[in-house]
Amino acid sequence: MRRARAVLVIAAALGAPAAGCAQDREGDAGAGGWTVHAPGVADPGSPDFHGSFLRARAFRPMLDEDDPNACGRCHDGTLARPRGVTASAPGATDCRACHSAPQGVVACGTCHDAATSGAHAAHIAPSPAHAAPLACSTCHPTPDPSSGKGVIGGAHGDGVVEVVFDPARVAPEASYDRATGACAVACHDRGGARARPRWTETGPMRCGDCHASPPEEHAQNGWRTCSACHREANADGTALAPGALHANGRVDLGDGSGGCGACHGRGDDPWPATGAHRSHEDPSLTTPIACATCHVVPSDVRAPGHLDGVAGVALSGRAADRGAIPRWDGASCGETACHGARLVDPPAVVPSWYDASKRASACGACHGIPPSQHTTSTSCDRSTCHGEEVSRTSLAPTISPAGRALHVNGAVDTAP
Repeated sequence: MRRARAVLVIAAALGAPAAGCAQDREGDAGAGGWTVHAPGVADPGSPDFHGSFLRARAFRPMLDEDDPNACGRCHDGTLARPRGVTASAPGATDCRACHSAPQGVVACGTCHDAATSGAHAAHIAPSPAHAAPLACSTCHPTPDPSSGKGVIGGAHGDGVVEVVFDPARVAPEASYDRATGACAVACHDRGGARARPRWTETGPMRCGDCHASPPEEHAQNGWRTCSACHREANADGTALAPGALHANGRVDLGDGSGGCGACHGRGDDPWPATGAHRSHEDPSLTTPIACATCHVVPSDVRAPGHLDGVAGVALSGRAADRGAIPRWDGASCGETACHGARLVDPPAVVPSWYDASKRASACGACHGIPPSQHTTSTSCDRSTCHGEEVSRTSLAPTISPAGRALHVNGAVDTAP
């Protein structure tokens, strides 16, 4: 039964009948009726199988043009053709007729079908809801298929299946027990119910098999939903969306980019898109507001007060200019110097965080036009007063791009 199945696997891999290999051409003793290849040359169960012949000779006939049995003496599609041989022998089968993969005779599938043994299939084609496919180099020394002849050499193609883990993926202390078939690797050993699965266990891995939900060493915070910090997890940690962040050798927050924008913002930009964040990131009246003006910026992602489920507001910097005592009530800012607090005229607008009307950024929202302690002149753009800070490109005065560094800076700036 085993031999019959092997023949079927090889036949499927070759994709074409190979019995003709035994009829390639007659030898010098043609009168005796023998041919260059014995009838079992294409039969994996035969002692004359060409794969066995090549393996016993370390594949030299396939790779070395100087080998006396070099395949290239007669066949096209091999890697080495002896000097002086310019064409295949009449009737000789082109190796690529059967080995039709892009790498031809040195394609991985020529020698092994990884998906048919142990848990290979679960690693090279895992459920998209668990992890991205693993490269063979995660667990085995592998050659570069594009290197041609170098595909056979060193620990590859020596008849032994070596397990050599990639430390970047599975941690340097990873090990494999050949006797029990158990893997001790960081991919699985995270304190879950099946920390050391055996290679013969082909059933699915479930949330909780590798780590608890949340893991024991997880930060204790108020989010209470896995999806708040981990982009590919659902809220209660029982399922994953397809992606490349899971089981990749590290703990990723947000989109995995590693910066503040991984969880809030976009890429390297830490600014969230909620409320009036964008108005503070790129204001029309002044220079961008530093995050530290409204929040305590952590020195580390696990710093106290960060990842606690609360977007804490601690107003300082510009907000406290002129002795103002700013406050935040969860919806609006009060007594903030950046919005006119401690000026002679009380602010006309109390900024609401979710007000998209831009009333709080209009001239006159923070001080009168002109302020009450000002002269009666409204020629704000006069070079003798505010220089080029204020312009009148429309009926109402506006802050010029050059003047934004002087506006909302805690001081009343006048031209020298």
